[in-house]
Amino acid sequence: MGQRKRKSIWIRSGFALLWMAAAGIFLGAFAMPMEARADMPYDTYSYNYWGEEVKEPHSYLYARSITQQEIGSALRFPSDMFIASDGIYIADTGNNRIVITDFEGKAVGEITCGASETDFLSGPQGVFVTGEGHVYVADTGNGRVVEYDKDLSYLREIGRPVTTLVADSLTYSPTRVVVDGAGRIYVIAYGINMGLVEFNAQGEFQGFMGATQVSVSPFTYIWKNYFSTEAQQQRMETIVPTEYSNIFVDQEDFIYATINNLSDEDHLAGADAIRRLNPTGSDVLRRLGDYPVIGDLETTTFGYDWSSFVDVAATDYGCYFILDETDGKIFAYDNDGISLFVFGRNGNREGNLQKPAAIGLGADEKTLYVLDNTLNGILVFELTEYGSHLLNAIRLNNLGDAEGSTREWREVLKYNSNSELAYVGLGKTYLTEGRYKEAMECFELGNNRKYYSKAFSYYRKELMEKYLTKAVIAAAVLLAVIWIVKKVLRGRRWVGEVRCYMENR
Repeated sequence: MGQRKRKSIWIRSGFALLWMAAAGIFLGAFAMPMEARADMPYDTYSYNYWGEEVKEPHSYLYARSITQQEIGSALRFPSDMFIASDGIYIADTGNNRIVITDFEGKAVGEITCGASETDFLSGPQGVFVTGEGHVYVADTGNGRVVEYDKDLSYLREIGRPVTTLVADSLTYSPTRVVVDGAGRIYVIAYGINMGLVEFNAQGEFQGFMGATQVSVSPFTYIWKNYFSTEAQQQRMETIVPTEYSNIFVDQEDFIYATINNLSDEDHLAGADAIRRLNPTGSDVLRRLGDYPVIGDLETTTFGYDWSSFVDVAATDYGCYFILDETDGKIFAYDNDGISLFVFGRNGNREGNLQKPAAIGLGADEKTLYVLDNTLNGILVFELTEYGSHLLNAIRLNNLGDAEGSTREWREVLKYNSNSELAYVGLGKTYLTEGRYKEAMECFELGNNRKYYSKAFSYYRKELMEKYLTKAVIAAAVLLAVIWIVKKVLRGRRWVGEVRCYMENR
């Protein structure tokens, strides 16, 4: 009887444990935050101070795809995309058209012609929409840029730039177009490596802007100029600037431009894969991180290919997202060029990319769209709570809201206690508020020597201002006491000597 009772107790205990485990798994599945989902077909990571990959919670999660089923007709080798306030504009290159969809992917409009019904677009590769709703199309096959009004009615076309700097034998083929707040039109064209082709608001050619710099290794320069024969020099490839692959204009009318045809030598020589051009064409991109803005840090030396940037999108507070064609990744950086996070991957699973072509940000950066040239569709990624706290912290810090920024950085640390970026962000806030000692502690945890030194210098100055007067007074009092004591001792000695003298007499 006792044995049967003990056996039944063990059986009941076993069932109870199984039930508790099942309940825990069930509840955990619902309690698990969105960032912790393990079924994503990619990892999210960033680089630490030593250049090592460190996994972190997802900032963006794959949500859905916009394909033929949503659009109603198949895309064919789409090249570019623009996210406007009223929908998504897609350069459907293979079908010689611009497709306009709503944010769910349903087609709501189409552009196929130019000045007349028989003037068809030919392989358009670029599209841009202004704040007034005017649509600019880089009509590549016809060698022109075409402008339409907000009702998609033809307005004008801008043809080949009138200049002797472009040889007559060169076919003018515009591939990308953007328009800044002043109406200036900037175009990327095949075969033109002198920078962006600039037109004024009237469509008149103004010149070339932001030519990329040529980088030549010392070995190549010395060999070409001092050791190679004349025949070898003639056979050597002419070293010319590289062309831009894509452009994006931000809220301040600065132009982000990507370069994706850099050689191994260019990368090793430190050539820029992305630039931020001011209206004069100078590169003003801030590069204050521990490593350059080149995407993945692994090189071909270790069996990896360099990241190849094909597009970029930026927020109004300085963060920017770069699309990598090589591995199908999105690299996010802040205004200082510090890596925020990396996510995405090339592959055949749902949510992976195959040949990404363009990237765009929705309202409030809550939705990120990536156009894929091979999948002939758009992948949609949604911002997570972790990503929202991270971007909000940077935005609030940029606005000077120290209290809000501090609150968001602390939320980031709840999700990722190893985030060097969060510690540095908190440190910057404390530095602004004059809390230098706390700032030093945060910068130390964030491995940021530059800002640690800055905080230390302020902290040292604060200590000196706080205690220097007291120290001087204390030193003066101490010296005065020492002087008095010496005087008293000397006086006593003199009195003793006099007394001794009188007694001896």
